[in-house]
Amino acid sequence: MHRLLILAFCFLIQNVYSDPNYRLNTPLRPSEYSITITPYFDTNDDKSFTFNGDVAIVFTTNEVTKQIKLHSENLTFVPDNITVTVYSTSNQIALNDSNPLQFDTFYTFAYINLQTELEVGVRYELRIVYTGPIRDDLNGFYRNYYMENGVKKWLGATQMEPTHARKVFPCFDEPDYKATFALAIDRPETYNPSLANTKMQTNVSLGNGYIREIFYPTPQMSTYLVAFLVSEFVPAKYSVNDSKELGIFTRPQAANQSDYTFDFALRVVDKLGEYFGVSYYSTNLNLKLDHVALINFRAGAMENWGLVTYRESLLLYVPEESEPYYKYRVAQIIAHETTHMWFGNLVTCHWWSNTWLNEGFANYFQDYITALIEPELASENILVTGSVYSAYDADDSPSSPAITNNDVNSPAEISGHFGTVTYQKAGSVIRMMHHLIGNDAFKAGLNAYLTTNEFQSGYPDLLYAGLQTGVNVYNGLSAYPGATVANIMGSWITQAGHPVLDVNVDYGNNVVSLSQRRFYINGSHSSDEIYKIPITYTTGISPDFTNTKPLFIMEARTATLNVSNIGQNNSWIIFNVQETGFYRVKYDAHAYQIIANALKGNGRTDIHHLNRAKIVNDLFAFFYADELNFNTLYEVLDFLKAETDYSVWYAALRGLKKLRNMYLGTDALPSIEVYALSLLENIINHLGYDEKSTDDFETLRNRLQVLEFACKLGHAGCIEHGNGLFRNFVDNGVPISPSLRYYAYCSGLRHGREEDYEFMWRRMSTTNVANEGRLIGEILGCTTHEGSLRKYLISMLEENSPIMSQDLTVPLSAVLGNYSHVSVVVEDLKANLSLWKSIYPSMDTVYTTIASVLKTESEINEVRLFNLFYLLLLYN
Repeated sequence: MHRLLILAFCFLIQNVYSDPNYRLNTPLRPSEYSITITPYFDTNDDKSFTFNGDVAIVFTTNEVTKQIKLHSENLTFVPDNITVTVYSTSNQIALNDSNPLQFDTFYTFAYINLQTELEVGVRYELRIVYTGPIRDDLNGFYRNYYMENGVKKWLGATQMEPTHARKVFPCFDEPDYKATFALAIDRPETYNPSLANTKMQTNVSLGNGYIREIFYPTPQMSTYLVAFLVSEFVPAKYSVNDSKELGIFTRPQAANQSDYTFDFALRVVDKLGEYFGVSYYSTNLNLKLDHVALINFRAGAMENWGLVTYRESLLLYVPEESEPYYKYRVAQIIAHETTHMWFGNLVTCHWWSNTWLNEGFANYFQDYITALIEPELASENILVTGSVYSAYDADDSPSSPAITNNDVNSPAEISGHFGTVTYQKAGSVIRMMHHLIGNDAFKAGLNAYLTTNEFQSGYPDLLYAGLQTGVNVYNGLSAYPGATVANIMGSWITQAGHPVLDVNVDYGNNVVSLSQRRFYINGSHSSDEIYKIPITYTTGISPDFTNTKPLFIMEARTATLNVSNIGQNNSWIIFNVQETGFYRVKYDAHAYQIIANALKGNGRTDIHHLNRAKIVNDLFAFFYADELNFNTLYEVLDFLKAETDYSVWYAALRGLKKLRNMYLGTDALPSIEVYALSLLENIINHLGYDEKSTDDFETLRNRLQVLEFACKLGHAGCIEHGNGLFRNFVDNGVPISPSLRYYAYCSGLRHGREEDYEFMWRRMSTTNVANEGRLIGEILGCTTHEGSLRKYLISMLEENSPIMSQDLTVPLSAVLGNYSHVSVVVEDLKANLSLWKSIYPSMDTVYTTIASVLKTESEINEVRLFNLFYLLLLYN
């Protein structure tokens, strides 16, 4: 019910018409930008938090015109600030006398009208001198600060993607309008050298308290990749090796947290260059690669060419203080952003409708390449349990979009298209194609795509052509007559949803009947989609989970297989080996029973752990879709009583958590919790409560996920141990191992004293390790003391609050993460509506977050009332 409520609400607040008037649609094509930025921070005058800008754009036109149309948003300039010249002669072209300049603030365009026509084949230069605000919304050129020895240190950073470059300089702000960018930054003399996309060329003192730093021109690239930083940051680590410059930049007090980051960043840029056959540093001699840790940053990270920006919590890792997950997360996100240097920067999606050409590859290689560099992190497993599972969840409703979505025009639609479908689903489909055509063909194909289209715009057909080149060289599709990359991959890119492969086994005749249909989580819907499914399977007769090359491609609604001796041995058969295909698998009742018997027996580990996890994850999905009864779920999941693998338990816990959430507030909840605890008992005993020196990464993660859920279920041993760790920490200063902190902090707060909240709040406010602060932010909602909860909900209003705008929704999500707190949130919202409006730029997020946790009819009625409040907010 609550999911339908969210979908209905989102439908109401979204435009049903995609307006093409947001598109630039101009015959002009820029080739070079020269930009000078002079920022003013806390100057205590009318210039405070503003900047002066000067942009010169060299351009041509494809047709005769008297108008220059480009983007500009919240920038100030008048006709006297504009000059248009013929580039070769510097002859000036006059502006129209009666109507020289118009602004369309809705579509964010500036129109410069000329007295005479611009001619085809002639190079022109447009120069605009302007001013703008250093923003406070983490977009465009924005201000930020950190505290150092009690002093507020201001900095200026940028976030241009996807449509914010127009807030920093007038420009042709669409990804297809590529050009080079030569930046000059005037920085205060008291600041450290500024950073930009490329190496610094020279600097000169201006004699007014500022130093002008001039940077080499960038490669030809899109406006959204322009970046610069004006700050007192220091190079925590820097390497110049054979002109290959790479650095980690942080605030001074965090400089000692970058060892792992630096080591991984060096290795991943080389490994990716080797894999793609295109060295990063060979693409442009002016490039370097800096990674910057920002304390307040809306996105997780941003792939600016040569100057990658991150949330500090996602770039820096301190083994003694950071939860082990962050070692993986730091590696993953560095790999993701570094992949973008090729997919997104070197070759860029022509328009945001095909964002997946950038993000799908970054999503796939963030785990694939990490597995090659840091095998101990087991990221090849997280690729499945993280990306693939998330993609399924986002792709199971009638309203789920296709990976390519042509209804993308406005800034809001563009931002909305950056989501699970364009990241995780696209990455899952790319992974499927990798296994289908083979590694040699895949590598050669990616190299062909990148080298053929470097510095240009990418289209799906160009990618397919590149991959087909690799396929032709290495016979990657020779086993599938008539198959091409375009017709196989296209069926997944242009069609929404994903299939279920229904498997019916005739053991008497050794025949397996297959059928496919689009999967929906809520109710049955008719659909015409037919996907080209790469079919892999193995049997209990001769298990082989290493061969992920598909036996055939299922292009029709149904197919039939003859499987030798499967009936004679009553053997299990399992499809979608290692979940390399993006499809669910549902077996008939007898086949499920045989699989259940195998899982409960000594041969459980004969079945690959990712397929054991897949069986669990798919079973829960079919149960929630009312395609499977609880008895089947109960029977198959019984093997969990002996299971110890992290990936399998990840799948089980996400299903059990959802099962528990379904029955929150009902009389059935105690029975569900007893059932879940019965499955958990053995794994708790197997893992133990304390960290061991022999624990590998997956064991550490497994213990944490199991204990966190067990405590929530009320497991006595878990609660006692967690509370003991917490009390010893709070009362005696005995540190808790980072791998146990999340569960111990939460358990201690849930069963502790009111002052424990204040203790943890102070720790969050004073810690120098950003991901420790983030972890505490996520668990403060575990307290059961209503006064503390209400205080936390509005804690971002406190002076120098550690809750910055990047984490604005963390308190709300943390409090709502405990179901018993829903009423506290709703009551506080109704009582302090104007206060909440002052906190959140948009109340949409508040409404959808609350709606996502509602369970009972009375709560939904509360939301109906809340909806009335929301509508009042919209119009007041």
